[in-house]
Amino acid sequence: MKYNGLPDNLLVDLLKASDELAFKEIYTRYWKGIYKAAYAKVYHKELAEEITQNLFVDLWKRRETIAINSLDNYLFGSLKYSIINHYKSQLVKEKYQIHLDNQQPPVTNNTDDLAILNDLSKAFNEGISLLPKKTGEVFRLSRIDNRSTKEISQELNISEKAVEYHITQSIKSMRFHLKEYLFLLLSLFFFH
Repeated sequence: MKYNGLPDNLLVDLLKASDELAFKEIYTRYWKGIYKAAYAKVYHKELAEEITQNLFVDLWKRRETIAINSLDNYLFGSLKYSIINHYKSQLVKEKYQIHLDNQQPPVTNNTDDLAILNDLSKAFNEGISLLPKKTGEVFRLSRIDNRSTKEISQELNISEKAVEYHITQSIKSMRFHLKEYLFLLLSLFFFH
């Protein structure tokens, strides 16, 4: 069967049946347009590549459960929300950095804050230690060292898809492991 001549709706049906060639055709058909649209919004090549790649990884992961009426609309709509989520994440990081910049040196009178931060730090390190070795290594390179998917792939000699898999798994695990600290962390940064 020639996939490049198939209409989008048939490719979506094949995708839902886990047809890798249908996914490859969707990727081939849409990656350039998605990348260009992402780049037009974020003005950063590596970031546009990462957002595009993550969008297609998510499409593959959710292939059996997603409802797609129009593939074009679905992909570009997903891109819009991916970019919004990226900017939201950046705002949180910037607020956190501003908060850190405005703080006094580590000497503080509020021992509760120090205890919370100490507990959070321990829980974070414990969460990383609970990850499988390769997943933990990818997490550190991605989220602590701010390395791109491509850089991690080259350094660890694994595919970019494997890197994305490890990142996704590590984030899920860390979210679960640190969920009880979320409110404490938010209260530290926004209510003091």
